[in-house]
Amino acid sequence: MRIHRIYCKSVSETNSVFKIDQVQSLHLTKVLRLAINDEVEVFDGHGSSAICKILESNRSSASLQRVSDIKTDKPATNRLGFVLPFIKKENFHFMIQKLCEIGATEFIFYKPDLIDQSIAKKDLSKIYSKSEEVIISACKQCGTNFLPITSFVSSLSDATKKLDQSTTYVFDVEANDNFDVSLVESNNIFVITGAESGFSESEINHMYEKDFSFKLLSKNILRAETAPLVIASLFQNHFDKI
Repeated sequence: MRIHRIYCKSVSETNSVFKIDQVQSLHLTKVLRLAINDEVEVFDGHGSSAICKILESNRSSASLQRVSDIKTDKPATNRLGFVLPFIKKENFHFMIQKLCEIGATEFIFYKPDLIDQSIAKKDLSKIYSKSEEVIISACKQCGTNFLPITSFVSSLSDATKKLDQSTTYVFDVEANDNFDVSLVESNNIFVITGAESGFSESEINHMYEKDFSFKLLSKNILRAETAPLVIASLFQNHFDKI
């Protein structure tokens, strides 16, 4: 039977006994319904994990003891990052969850010029904060011990400033060149996608100035949350990770 997983940065620290926060404690007691002396796998988000025994547990806190050696995974050799717009909250969190499961390694979230009116006046920092919980939950489920790196910027131009020497693809319904993943040679990839209404003229011009590679993904117009999932699947299959 597969052992349950939770997240706590303290699992890889010196002390073998440590506490987990309220969110993870609630998950331990209310969702997983684990009890004293039950064992759980704990990962730290940076590649390390260990089997731990529950010493005490309640809704507000829990104490665990590491009972196995710390296992440390090697980081992925392939980097697959996404520059993603804020879209409708439910769709946004669904998209992030599935991208984590597929194997995205980094997220840069930006406020698009053509932002959906349902969230235009909302506090995007709260949506971003919730996304951290979604990412942890997805990593617990899919078995990876690495949490994707995340950041939040106010515009697409600010997002592009954070890109380094990665090969960057822009997927746009107005692009002329069809995407052929078999032609991809780099294993350091960043993908930029737009909101439901697409990119603004200013955003398009900025990315052309950056000399990014514009690609057409499909003859069908995909939803803002669907396109990144298709793209991630194509790249991960190309990297032999699916």
